[in-house]
Amino acid sequence: MTDAYSSQKPVTRWDVSLGDLPRQVVAASESSRLFLLPDKTIEGVGLYKDDVVGLIKTLRHHGVDIDFASAREDRRYLSEFGATDVVAVIAIAVAGNLTGDLLKGVSLAVWHRARSVLGADSAREEVGSANITVRIAEIERNDRGTVVRGLEVTSQVADVEALIRDAISDRRPTQLPPGLPDADESEDTAE
Repeated sequence: MTDAYSSQKPVTRWDVSLGDLPRQVVAASESSRLFLLPDKTIEGVGLYKDDVVGLIKTLRHHGVDIDFASAREDRRYLSEFGATDVVAVIAIAVAGNLTGDLLKGVSLAVWHRARSVLGADSAREEVGSANITVRIAEIERNDRGTVVRGLEVTSQVADVEALIRDAISDRRPTQLPPGLPDADESEDTAE
């Protein structure tokens, strides 16, 4: 049986830079924390789909150290209606390396995001077989500056964790891109 994704690579590079990320995410200490990125940012306001309102609380209840990337005063929630082949898109920033514990947190976030879209009454199998797109921005600091590596996975929810693990564990074709240091991280520019 083939599906819409069989001709696409499930793991690709996500082009994301420091300038694309909210300031509190970039400024976060590398304590291996997750941040839920907004779906879109307009004039400094992060726009999130309204079905993620309870996602942060649910994930914290399950032991995931996660927060919204946008401060409370800088975020809004929008309703969206319509069916697509991909049930949901979730974007997460990782302050620090994507460790095994963080990977588990990402996996939980993906599962709960799909479940919120499908409805709380959805069977575990239905959630696991739903297609989702996950975008991960891994933010690392080293002696040369700050590096952001982006990874995008489009797959069934049940396969996401294994695909990410494979992408970061060895140097196969699905590896994370090397990332580039920010050209001028030390100067703040006036907006």
